[in-house]
Amino acid sequence: MKSLKLTILVLALCCVVIPISFAKKAKSTCGATGFGNCLVKGCGGDPELNKKKNSTATPAAADIEKFKRADFVRLKFPASWTSGTKRTLLRTWGEDKPVEYEAYLIKTKHYTSGMESCNCNLKKEENNDFHLVTVTQKNASEDSSITAEITPRIRPDGWTFSKLTDISHKKTYVKITGFLMLDTQHLGGGGPSRITDWEIHPVTSMQVCTGSVTACKAGTGWEDLASMPEP
Repeated sequence: MKSLKLTILVLALCCVVIPISFAKKAKSTCGATGFGNCLVKGCGGDPELNKKKNSTATPAAADIEKFKRADFVRLKFPASWTSGTKRTLLRTWGEDKPVEYEAYLIKTKHYTSGMESCNCNLKKEENNDFHLVTVTQKNASEDSSITAEITPRIRPDGWTFSKLTDISHKKTYVKITGFLMLDTQHLGGGGPSRITDWEIHPVTSMQVCTGSVTACKAGTGWEDLASMPEP
């Protein structure tokens, strides 16, 4: 009888599921409560890269160069990069050059869970970048794309994630202006799916083609994203 009771007890214990927590430790925000008091160098990661991402400069109209996809692809880049390295060499290859680029916006992403060191690992949409995936043909794959990033530090109120999501679902033709930046964090792989790690970051102007693409390429039919209605 005792043997039977022992067997039943052992079987009962085997059926007990003990919950184990695998929750990740929250990343430090270095005391920041919003991007307004997040240092330009960010919190963690590469401080020199973060400074580039967090630029609040505005390009002079006379300095803006029209770029094609091929112009991004032909830009030089090193095989590897050490965090904290000064970016003087990259500037000679094109970093900080103000450019204007026209393409189809096919996807918009954001990082609300707090994973960007440039934004002090803060959570919520208002504290993080909007990642834009652009291609030269509507049916092109993401691995052929050029990346552009809209940052919270210089993002107008009318540049909402809902608007960007709506126009990306429609694969809308857009005109993006901003500064060239090499995303050295992802050199050698492991980053977003795209053709090159050179990107437009930050975006300083965003216009949407509301007419025909032919007309927009000819210079008419553009509307600033901020003035467009919410979907």
